[in-house]
Amino acid sequence: MTTRWLPALCTRPALRSARAFLTGTCLAALAMTASACEDPSGPATGIFVSQAGDVLLAVVAADDLVTVFACDGSYDWLGVRAWFYGALDDGSGTLTNADGATVDLEIHGDQFSAALRGELVTNGPYDFTGTAVAGADAGLYWGQVDGWIGGWIVDEAGEQRGAAIKRSTDDASLVYIEPAQTEVVLDDGTVLPLTRMTAPTKVE
Repeated sequence: MTTRWLPALCTRPALRSARAFLTGTCLAALAMTASACEDPSGPATGIFVSQAGDVLLAVVAADDLVTVFACDGSYDWLGVRAWFYGALDDGSGTLTNADGATVDLEIHGDQFSAALRGELVTNGPYDFTGTAVAGADAGLYWGQVDGWIGGWIVDEAGEQRGAAIKRSTDDASLVYIEPAQTEVVLDDGTVLPLTRMTAPTKVE
């Protein structure tokens, strides 16, 4: 009888080595996927709103360019009103406005955090965390006419903070807006056009 020898391609040690290799490869791939999900990076894009104390803060971002507005304006009080505009680096950065206030931003995917501080930031500093807003009403509304600059923030629960300021006199008009409005009448009778900001805009 003739004995035939077959190549030892499927010996137990070889199978164990193959299993170990495949298991290690799959675990490494899963770890990389989990890491990517936990820490997404890239340019900041979206509309974000969050509240800290009585202050609402809105961020409008596109391709790492952002407009930020923070305000606690209500019918009878205005302590915080701060506009910022500038660029981030992969969703992170610090912006400073003309009044010396600063905001530190971190935006990753639909998550964001912000720290607002400065000598003119009444009762600050403030820390914010939140997610991108859904729906057509929440966000940042603004308008500019005849020396008046208005900004209002509306969150997803309908809470709002905002005011219009006359740059030459620093007078404030504390009026309430409705998201469907295209204009608002200020205390002195000035009609201010009103739009929801959907792309970063420098407000001066």
